[in-house]
Amino acid sequence: MKLSFLQFEFNLEFLKPAIVSANPLFVLRGMLGKNLRSMCCISRQSVCGECLYSKTCVYSYIFETILPSDNSVLPGRDKGCHPYSLSVKKWEHKNPLTEYSFVLTLFGKSVEYLPYIYAAFVRAGNDGIFKSRAQFRIKSVVSGGKNILIDENHIDMEISPQIWDSDEGLKSRPHEILVELNSPLRFKFGGRYGTDFSAQDFMGCLYRRAKTLCSLYGEFLEDDCQKYIPSESLEITDRKIRWIDFNHYSARQKNAMELGGSVGNFSDFELSLLELNKIAGAGKNTNFGLGQIDYWSK
Repeated sequence: MKLSFLQFEFNLEFLKPAIVSANPLFVLRGMLGKNLRSMCCISRQSVCGECLYSKTCVYSYIFETILPSDNSVLPGRDKGCHPYSLSVKKWEHKNPLTEYSFVLTLFGKSVEYLPYIYAAFVRAGNDGIFKSRAQFRIKSVVSGGKNILIDENHIDMEISPQIWDSDEGLKSRPHEILVELNSPLRFKFGGRYGTDFSAQDFMGCLYRRAKTLCSLYGEFLEDDCQKYIPSESLEITDRKIRWIDFNHYSARQKNAMELGGSVGNFSDFELSLLELNKIAGAGKNTNFGLGQIDYWSK
């Protein structure tokens, strides 16, 4: 499995201190979709899947991700995971908000659409966000340690994508790995959401994320990975978990927050899955900033 990607850290500065009641990342994600649609939609169809231009529309590709009904990646589904994820270094924020930073990760050819995404966030800053319509400016867009923002209207796109390759995973088999969930993790196991998932459930979640991303936006050879089954030797020896409920357009989401240690004989492939999900986010709703993970080996 292979996947090209690039990460961009957006650093925002509010023109006046903003009082925030909703999660800023949720609001920014919503403004991204609103402004991309406003900028790119030329037919004004209410349903993108019925639009003549959906296969070439930036908004449709980034925000709707429509799949053909007979697709083999996610059978029975008409939409796939989006070619981007959002994350923040600190999930919690303080009021009033004067600055805010978040990381946008783009997968595959979606990197080419960065100028559209940047312009959408510029519009959001000019219009203002939150109930107070707080305005902001984008101070910098950093990728690979370099500010690629030349000026307000120009971005340096001469940047080479990074490559995640499952064949180039960590070349060791530690006996213990500590996994930390830096934002709520949401995935189904046994047909439900919960906090009592096993190590095998967790690794299965990471594999499904990797398989879907690589199938849609990278390279995936079915023969290489179709027989992957998480090792039975893996077990979670300690966990520290609490529920968080989010209301977003009246959809309630229950999410696990912190995971303790997973012990067992990790294969190179399983360690590589941890690395990709650290980059891309794990589970569902990664475009809201959920599923941020980190890990350490002992």
